[in-house]
Amino acid sequence: MKTSRRSFIQSASALATLAALPVCANTIKPAAKPLRLLVLGGTGFIGPHEINYALARGHQVTMFNRGKTAPGMFPNVEALIGDRNGELDALKGRDWDAVIDNSGFFPRHARLSAELLHGHVGQYMFVSSISAYSNSLRFEDDEFTAAYAKMDGPVDESEYIYGPTYGARKALCEQEIIRVFGDQAINIRPGIITGVGDPTERLRHWLRRMVAGNEILVPGEQDLSLQYIDAADMCGWMIRLLEDGDASGPYNAVGAQEPYRARPFLEGLVRATGSGSTLTWVDWEWIKMQTREIPSYAPWYREGATPFMQVNNDRALASGLTFRPIGDTANDMIARLDKAAIDADRQGGFSAGKEAELLAKWHAAEG
Repeated sequence: MKTSRRSFIQSASALATLAALPVCANTIKPAAKPLRLLVLGGTGFIGPHEINYALARGHQVTMFNRGKTAPGMFPNVEALIGDRNGELDALKGRDWDAVIDNSGFFPRHARLSAELLHGHVGQYMFVSSISAYSNSLRFEDDEFTAAYAKMDGPVDESEYIYGPTYGARKALCEQEIIRVFGDQAINIRPGIITGVGDPTERLRHWLRRMVAGNEILVPGEQDLSLQYIDAADMCGWMIRLLEDGDASGPYNAVGAQEPYRARPFLEGLVRATGSGSTLTWVDWEWIKMQTREIPSYAPWYREGATPFMQVNNDRALASGLTFRPIGDTANDMIARLDKAAIDADRQGGFSAGKEAELLAKWHAAEG
């Protein structure tokens, strides 16, 4: 099963990091024309990156959310309180140039917001996922040839938002927004998003291990393709798409220019971070014979994941998506890791003790 765009629960430390993100107005040029932007959500992982960049470009930002997650994160940004589940009165009678929908996980919610905002916003940008593609995805597919994931039954709104039907629900959300907004709909389909504030272990695990400087167990295939995108790169590009005013349709927001390969990717991070760690690659089938634990920090041990780590991003690149070196992303994340995060024994992966035990067994078997 492919990895969902954000299969995690926000942590307090991650939100604190995002609240402290600099606006960077001294390095980001103002836009030619200020926009009025509405952000549905705004205080999760990618929302603060969008808002910080938009403010630095001189745009006027309004947030709409329940006011429960980090309500004081942006004291100088207008915050409208409501709920996607039909409590949208705060949005009525207001006009914006564009909306960015970060929090649409159920098609009914997407339909309600799209229908209410139609005629009151110029463009509707929905943050979807490459999980919206079906398991029939082929290497040669692009945004227009790949088939949507489909539901086997009716939508269950009590399901965990990153549950089994996450991808199919994202596909249905896209279709609701296209039905209402037509060519004014923009569907952003990210893969694995990382960067400052990423509360998952999909990159942070490796960085914590590299900071410690010890031998690191790496499960899986050494040459498997990987696609990571820095949230700052993605969100800045999204704002610029809205500034252009003529963006339309779907875009695969995956990085980098070419897919990474697992071994050179991690070896490059060791060099970029100045770590003294060594990497030991261990066969995944051997690991499964030693333990029933399944770490969630790496995407490349999952069987059949390769097509979803080589998604075509030509359309996004042609529209201005650019990438910083992944080593810069890693060092930015390390600079904001607190001691508790570095010292944490287990966050979605093997404990340090379990990893040392497996490494010892592996070396003994090799010897």
